[in-house]
Amino acid sequence: MMRNALLGFALVFIILLLLLDLKLAVWTSAAIPISFLGGLIILNFLGYSLNMVSLFALIVVLGIVVDDGIVTGESIFDAQEKHPDDKFAVLRGVRSILAPVSVGVATTMAAFAPLLFSTGTLGQIVGVVPAVVIAILFVSLIEAYFILPAHLSNAGRWSKGIMAQARDWVARALAHFVDNRVVPFARFAIRFRYATIGGFVAITILTVGLVQGGFVRFIFFPQIEGDRITISLTMPQGTPFEVTAARIETIEEAVRSVRDEIEEEAGQSAFESVSVSIGTVAGQTGGPPGGGATGNTGSHLGELRIQLLPSDFRSYGSSQIESLIRERVRHLPGVESLEFQSSLIGGGADIEIELSHPTEATLNEAAARLRDALESIEGTLNVANSYQEGKTEYLFELTDEGLAVGLTPTELGRQLRSAYFGLEVQRLQRGKSEVLVFVRYPKAARENINTLRETRLRLRDGSEVPLSAVARVRERVGFSQINTVNGRRVVSVTADVDAAETTPNEVIELLRTTILPELAARYPSLSSSFEGETRDQAADLASLARNMMIAMMLIYIILGAQLRSYVQPFVIMSAIPFGVIGAILGHLLLGYDLTFISLFGIVALAGVVVNDSVVLMDYFNQRVREGTSLMESALAAIQRRFRPILLTTLSTCFGLLPMLLETSLQARFLIPMVVSLATGIVFATPIILILVPSLILVIDDVKKLARRVVVR
Repeated sequence: MMRNALLGFALVFIILLLLLDLKLAVWTSAAIPISFLGGLIILNFLGYSLNMVSLFALIVVLGIVVDDGIVTGESIFDAQEKHPDDKFAVLRGVRSILAPVSVGVATTMAAFAPLLFSTGTLGQIVGVVPAVVIAILFVSLIEAYFILPAHLSNAGRWSKGIMAQARDWVARALAHFVDNRVVPFARFAIRFRYATIGGFVAITILTVGLVQGGFVRFIFFPQIEGDRITISLTMPQGTPFEVTAARIETIEEAVRSVRDEIEEEAGQSAFESVSVSIGTVAGQTGGPPGGGATGNTGSHLGELRIQLLPSDFRSYGSSQIESLIRERVRHLPGVESLEFQSSLIGGGADIEIELSHPTEATLNEAAARLRDALESIEGTLNVANSYQEGKTEYLFELTDEGLAVGLTPTELGRQLRSAYFGLEVQRLQRGKSEVLVFVRYPKAARENINTLRETRLRLRDGSEVPLSAVARVRERVGFSQINTVNGRRVVSVTADVDAAETTPNEVIELLRTTILPELAARYPSLSSSFEGETRDQAADLASLARNMMIAMMLIYIILGAQLRSYVQPFVIMSAIPFGVIGAILGHLLLGYDLTFISLFGIVALAGVVVNDSVVLMDYFNQRVREGTSLMESALAAIQRRFRPILLTTLSTCFGLLPMLLETSLQARFLIPMVVSLATGIVFATPIILILVPSLILVIDDVKKLARRVVVR
């Protein structure tokens, strides 16, 4: 990760060097280490530590942190060139962009700030990211206003010779591109502004269709491949140790065959070690997800753990290896459940439905039907329910004859317990140990079912009668465990999902629209609810939506205070949805699924996208105050602010780019956040240059129309 951070810094510096003077490139780039050091000092006082996620946050802010320095430095250089004899040209340059830069940084901080209050497991994991970004941006603002101007106070330039020629060539090419391509196209788009806005609406509809049509899938939490595969076996309660061991041995043979197949095909082994345990399952809380067995020990339990080589040293992913093993052991006889776990971050089941019904038999039948329905859905794995049959048990009920001769249920139970468990008759002391002496039936008799029918019961008068004469004996299968919620008997049905074939959301939608309504119609009084990961997902998404609304409110308040307008903040914020569209298209092009981490990036993207709009709008307002027409003010703003907007976009994008190359398993699940930020800002930048001016003139058209209506 550190290597990628250095690469990102190098890319940002190269971009600055090509478009700016060496002096400005050096001192603007210096803002990165200065801001990082200052931000880390603040984080230390706030109690945050330096870990993999906080390092990821440093890379996220790498390109953003130089944005204010770029705009400030570029404005200072422009003021020095226009006023070469003014010794206060530096102050002139800083003052001209003081408001937009401050607002830009404030809106970015406002976008990240609500993420500090995200709830749930994922909120706890990525909660350090907004803290790091806010602290570093705060220090970068101080650096841009006080340290950078001091370094640029001398009007001299450092680029000489070939370096100066290269910079001038890039500057001329960029100016030519702006004057002959960007401005004419902007003029055309603004002139036909209603068609332009209609085109943007069409893009929005198309993107929504991509998501709704499943071309861009949403998976709440991405499956991150780990370096270990765990196979947990659960046999029926009471299964002898030898039978469980035989099944584990069969699984182990399948693992060896997969290992040999991979080694033969790839020319290298992907396995480091294989270990087996029988009678105990590490970390298992009870059979299938949602509760299956009655604990994590027992002769019916077994586990096989495969330690793989690090991902950089093998050509097969852990999920591929899991699929190969699963294919070989899917038809093992007599197995209650067989679970596979190859993800780096293991949680509960992807889908968990909790059923409840007043009648026990109906509840178990409904759970069995739901389990069958889930198994029939393509892409579901590890389908199980929490109802697991226990051992065979016998129920004794006194007949009328038994009650007539004076027997009671208590007396019946006491005599049976004495016969089979034993009656304590003596205690002997042997040294420090105490020996208990029980009287009971011989072992051979206790293990023979016929003995139960011939058991003699003593009556109060001293006579004896056979058990069959005074009691009825019923045989039934007991429960391994009974789950209740608020006094209601419940059964949980759980399933995992193969992300290559479907998503949890697609399966949940099918359950809500088809399967669960059919069950409810078939079994009246049956109630169902989504629990586990599904419930947590709903809570986390609600928290994120709330945070998004808070961020939008903060951004609007900041913009409204600076622009002194109720309408212009909406114009600026209109770029945010197109940043979201860019993030969605970026996931599609780069082959990533949208995840909860992607949504974190989209929320943070809102503040970054607003920066460019603020810089554009500020110069537009300056020209309008000078008396220039709206059309010419918009074109002048595009022409003047194109280079700083391009620089901030490129620096942000290239600063994030190396993170896409990150291969460490610990950081891989965070990459979708980078995809959202990088692709969103790239897509939104050209939109900003066209959409914002078009909306300004549309609003002016509406005002003119309203005035004409009022006059009439």
